[in-house]
Amino acid sequence: MTAPTTPPLRVALLCHYPDDDVAPAGGVWSVGRNLAAGLVSAGAEVHVVRYKAASDGAARVHVRGVSPLIVHTVELPRRRTQPFRRVDAVPALVARLREIRPDAVTAHESEYGLAAVRSGLPAAVTIHGMPRQEFRAFRWQNRLDLAVTLWQDWQMVRRAQDIVAINDYAIGQYRGRTNARFHRINIPIGEVFFTAPPREPDPHSVLMVEGMNERKDPITMIRAIAQVRQRIPDARLDIAGRLPAGPYGEKVRETIAELALDDCVTFIGLVDQPELAGLYASHAALALSSRQETSPCVIAEAMAGRRPVVATDVGGVREMVSEDESGYVVPAGDPQTLAERIAAVLNDSLLARRFGEHGRWLAEQRYRRNVIGRQYVELLEGLARKNTLDTPAGK
Repeated sequence: MTAPTTPPLRVALLCHYPDDDVAPAGGVWSVGRNLAAGLVSAGAEVHVVRYKAASDGAARVHVRGVSPLIVHTVELPRRRTQPFRRVDAVPALVARLREIRPDAVTAHESEYGLAAVRSGLPAAVTIHGMPRQEFRAFRWQNRLDLAVTLWQDWQMVRRAQDIVAINDYAIGQYRGRTNARFHRINIPIGEVFFTAPPREPDPHSVLMVEGMNERKDPITMIRAIAQVRQRIPDARLDIAGRLPAGPYGEKVRETIAELALDDCVTFIGLVDQPELAGLYASHAALALSSRQETSPCVIAEAMAGRRPVVATDVGGVREMVSEDESGYVVPAGDPQTLAERIAAVLNDSLLARRFGEHGRWLAEQRYRRNVIGRQYVELLEGLARKNTLDTPAGK
C-alpha cells in the first residue's frame, strides 16, 4: 500500500515582483524574484501576490503561471500618487490572501507586511528598509510617500508576531518597538552572479550601483574618484542605476563638471541582473558611498562575482563586508578615506584577488537563494504547524 504523500507547503509571497523572469538589478524586485525561486527549490508551492495600478483604471486580479509558481497581480484603480495606492493596496491584498488560503505568508515592504498581519493568517514579515532613517535622509522630495510608509510600518510592527530581520542592525532598530519574535535570514541573490563567466577586469575601473539621491550620496563618490585620479590618472567610475534627474541630478552633473571628470564618469542607466553580473566581471571593484542602507544586495552580488567591495559604514554594511578580508568599510561622507581605500584596491591586484575570493566564500555561505529559500520554508512550516495546533477543532 502506497503511503499518502504530504502536499507541499502553500506559501503566499507578498512583495514587489518583476513582470518577467529576468529580475531587475538590485532592490526589492530582485529580492522578490530570487526568494520565489528559492522557495520553489525548497519544495514550496508559491503564490506571489503583488499590486500595481490598472492600465485602464478598472480594479481586477490577473493570475498567471502554474504550480509551483503562480503570480497574482492585484490591479488597483489609478490614483494621482503612489502613497495613496499604498493605502488602497492593503485591503485588496488581504482579500486576495483570503481567497488563496495559503498555509503561511511571507511579506516584504510595509504595505505588504500590514496586509499580511491583518489577514489573520500565519505570517512572517521581513524588514528591508528603515523608513525612519530614510525619512531623515531625504529632503522634501518623496516625503509624502515615506510618511505613508512610516505609518504602515508602525501599524505592521505593532501587530506582527514574527519578524524576519535581514541583519542584526534591523533587530537593533526594531526590538524596542514590537513584541514580535525575531528570525535572522539574509537576503537572497540571483544565481547569475555565481555562474557568470570569470574574466580579467579593467584594473583601474570602479563600479557604483546606486540611485541618484541624497541617501545614496553619489556626490561623495564623485569627489572620491577625483582624488583617486591624482594617484591613478586612468581610474574611472561607471554608475549603474537611474540616470541623474531633477534638482539633485543637476547637482550631480555640476559636481562632475566642476571636477573636470566628464571623460571618466559614465552613467550606464538601469540594467537587469545578467547585465549587472557582466558589469561586476568587467570592473576591478564595487564602491558605495551611501549615507543610509540596510543590506545592499549589490554588495552580496559583487562578492559572489569575486570582486572586492569598498562601502560606507552605514546600516548593516559592516555585517556584510569583512574588513580587510573581503573589502573595506569607511565613514559615510568622507571622500578622502573612500578614495584611499579605492586606490589601495586598484593599485594591488593580489589584494583585490584575495578580497574577491574571500567575498565569494562569504556569498556562497550566506546569500545563495536555495539556502535562503530553505530557511524561509523551515520558518513558515513552523508557523503553519503552530497555527494548526492553536486552532480549535472544527474551525
